[in-house]
Amino acid sequence: MKSKHPLDRLLRLRSLLEDVSRVELESRLQELGQIEDALARLRTTAGTMRRQSFAGVAQARSEDRLEAEVIGEWVVWESGAFEKAGQKKTAEVDAAKEIYLERRKERRQVSSVIEAGDAVATMERNRREQRELDDWFGQRNRSGRDRTSPSA
Repeated sequence: MKSKHPLDRLLRLRSLLEDVSRVELESRLQELGQIEDALARLRTTAGTMRRQSFAGVAQARSEDRLEAEVIGEWVVWESGAFEKAGQKKTAEVDAAKEIYLERRKERRQVSSVIEAGDAVATMERNRREQRELDDWFGQRNRSGRDRTSPSA
């Protein structure tokens, strides 16, 4: 099938690139969400361990208190690692969003050029059709006058 506009192939390419960058952005956002969920679970665990540590102190059970402190320190370390990963992933999301927006802008520009070209072509076609109709009616009127006018 032949393309009706020379820029249609470019528009299809821009649309595909936009779709790829949108999928990439969605993937990065999903990964960021997973990191944020893990961080929230760690914070919940940290709160639980603090309460367990306080309970161990109150009940004078040193094993429970030490276990809770160790797990609490591990949670703090893990939280730091997840926060760094979250910051890195946020930067990746921002970059992916910029790429997506740029590709969407490029696709819209090509689409606008095609639409403007189509509008101009439609106007020219309408003008040409109107001119042809005017010429046809003009010739019809002249030939009708020639028949009704007296001849020598």
